[in-house]
Amino acid sequence: MAKNVKKATTVADQISKMRSRGVVIADAKKAEEYLLDIGYYRLGFYLFPFEVTYPELGKRRRHRVKPGTRIEDAVALYYFDFDLRNILNRYLSRIEVAIRTTMIYQLSNKYSSNPTWFVDTGVVDAQFVADFPTKVYKTIREKDVIKRHHRRYPADVYAPAWKTMEFMVFGNLTTLYDSLLLNDDRRLISLHFGVTQTNVFFDYIEAVRLVRNACAHGNVLFDFNLYTSVSNGPAGRFTGAGRHNLGVALEVVKYLLKTVSPNRCYELEQDLIKAAQTLYGKCPSLEPLIELKTGIKVPIVTQKA
Repeated sequence: MAKNVKKATTVADQISKMRSRGVVIADAKKAEEYLLDIGYYRLGFYLFPFEVTYPELGKRRRHRVKPGTRIEDAVALYYFDFDLRNILNRYLSRIEVAIRTTMIYQLSNKYSSNPTWFVDTGVVDAQFVADFPTKVYKTIREKDVIKRHHRRYPADVYAPAWKTMEFMVFGNLTTLYDSLLLNDDRRLISLHFGVTQTNVFFDYIEAVRLVRNACAHGNVLFDFNLYTSVSNGPAGRFTGAGRHNLGVALEVVKYLLKTVSPNRCYELEQDLIKAAQTLYGKCPSLEPLIELKTGIKVPIVTQKA
């Protein structure tokens, strides 16, 4: 047996360990409910910002939390993160549909004599075309709409773009965009969203993809980091240590959403503020951290004399 293998612990043990690290647990029964609902390991992600050594993850990390930290504080942060995912999922879908529709419309009309331009090596990088049958179309071919197409047109290797691309996942679309051979083709898409530089637009849609994936897989969002920085453009100028965090991604999301629907962008901003207000009502000390990580700013309400 390997050395230092950690063993599963009971809820009672988990509560005892949290208390030993300074977490205030006034109601053990309620704490048990939290742990059975959320899980000890997952809740640890939301206790992390309360640690004395946050954001240290190396050997210097200590799991001791700041004095006065309650288990309810971590739970409040967990539900804020949960709300963020639900809010963003709704609006990210609007952006995805708009990008998909623009790609289909612009390029299918440009290459009107070639309804399967997405596998034409004169239009798209040869590697994308080579990978398409097994990495993309294998799954798409199982969709009922595509099955009907091939029964009706058995000679077609692929269904036309306006059918096939409806079933591409967003990652397929971003890869297809990046695989277009002509910068003019990429500009047909980016200009629709008011972005003149295609490399900037690719950064934008890649940021959207990463946030969308984080939401879909239930990842921690408030502490989310892009693996690469986003180029400066119409969504903003991003500098400093925070240019990889969720705040940058949210600026990109808001910019793209505004090009689709200004009303939906306003609703997104209001939904984010409401979620933050709910969190601060339960744990006010988190406001500086959340503002730093997400860029969400709750307006200061001034009372009339």
